Amino acid sequence: MARRPCVRYLAGKMPDRPSILVVEDDDDCRMVLADLLEMSGYSVISCGEAHRAVELAKEKAPALVLVDFMMPDADGGWLVRSLRAEGGPLADVPVVLTTGSSAGREIAESLGVRSLEKPFDMNRLLELVRALAPAPQAS
Repeated sequence: MARRPCVRYLAGKMPDRPSILVVEDDDDCRMVLADLLEMSGYSVISCGEAHRAVELAKEKAPALVLVDFMMPDADGGWLVRSLRAEGGPLADVPVVLTTGSSAGREIAESLGVRSLEKPFDMNRLLELVRALAPAPQAS
């Protein structure tokens, strides 16, 4: 079975649409999140690897990062610390850590980022995303 590409860009980087970087190693979950966010008015960049996500964040300057806590190459806490260490705008980008573990919630709290428990309610996810990176209202 062929591996899907690590990076997926939806709707391109559009100046009137905040971009969300989705970092999730589960292909199906990543695709559902990306589709949902795009349909909700966001430009989406998605990736399945924490190390690649740091590079993408430097290149694309997302308005928000939605990151899975448990990934094969590094955990979400590492990604948050790496973004903060970059300084500049990346140090202040809002992050939501998605997790199904108490360890993930504790890490999120210790890093001062929001967490969302898996499996998550899509309405709750969108509510949190809209609060942290409001999409423009349609005219």
